[in-house]
Amino acid sequence: MKVTAAEHFIYGPVPKKGYAKRARSPNISPDEYERFLGYYIPIDPAYVSAEDMFRSEARLIASARGSEGVYFSKIFRRSKLDEKGRSGILTHTLLVPRSALEQGLAYDDVEKAINRHEEKFGIPMGEMAPIDIEWEPVPFEKEIEGMTHLISKATMNRLVDGYTKDPKVKFVVTCRGTEQRDRILLGYMLSKFLDINLGLVPISFLSEPPLNLQDTQCNLVLTKIPLTVPQKGWRAVSSLVDASSGSDVNSSQKAKELIDRMYSS
Repeated sequence: MKVTAAEHFIYGPVPKKGYAKRARSPNISPDEYERFLGYYIPIDPAYVSAEDMFRSEARLIASARGSEGVYFSKIFRRSKLDEKGRSGILTHTLLVPRSALEQGLAYDDVEKAINRHEEKFGIPMGEMAPIDIEWEPVPFEKEIEGMTHLISKATMNRLVDGYTKDPKVKFVVTCRGTEQRDRILLGYMLSKFLDINLGLVPISFLSEPPLNLQDTQCNLVLTKIPLTVPQKGWRAVSSLVDASSGSDVNSSQKAKELIDRMYSS
């Protein structure tokens, strides 16, 4: 069993202050996260409703070129967070060492570490110790083996082609699965495939609609394409219908071989 320490912070309701930086470990700067993404809580609160308090969640993975870590955020709602006992949305963010992700640390193990931390400490305030992630290396292809059920081969090739031609392009990707968990898992797999394994470009994913589609810095993994997608710098690709077989001719050779192997098994 390997153990990797990760710096982390929690943003959310603080008694007598409102929304603020609630807790942090010593060696992380929440301000750098906010400058990078432009927000602490990126999703529309309607998608984390009080009725589904312990089920409705979102995940954000944010990667930057040259960074030794990848931001991993669990976005969720909890009750009794301020002096009046009100519920609110929280962002619990870890800065996960990229080297561990490259060596087989699975995003599922990052998620489990966050859950264990809440079980032990609740939603703390003030200074907190780095979070320990316990993990066993997961082979890359095993970690993404369910991807073929969530995204079509044609869409995978369009993503690779798009990033090869324009590293700054952003995508709205539809997920074949209709559940919240399907969108989260697809985001994990696409990050591992396109960024951590291929090193194609630093890629960020968000599993729920953002507050502002025009300004978000993240690619989106959604159940359906929004009615309005900004034209500048964005592409919408659907996994629900496969395109013609000729759509993958421009994919990089390494990516094409991986995609062909995945979808032929």
